[in-house]
Amino acid sequence: MKPRRPSGARVWADPGGVAPAIDCKLIDVSDQGARVAPMYGGELPDEFSLELDPTRSLGDAKVVWRQGGAVGVQLKKP
Repeated sequence: MKPRRPSGARVWADPGGVAPAIDCKLIDVSDQGARVAPMYGGELPDEFSLELDPTRSLGDAKVVWRQGGAVGVQLKKP
């Protein structure tokens, strides 16, 4: 397992379909995963695309743990 790097960047969790993207904070990230928290509360779906902006994606994210509003996700690169 590779260590995660602190981030603090604003990202979007895009569940796909007609559901709107959710504003999030990228707390930390590695090549295989990330810790993400929604900016305005609420719960993230179990799977979503993690977007840096409309043209760049960190990959497909699958939630592997939840704790206090934040989630740990496993990333599958695009």
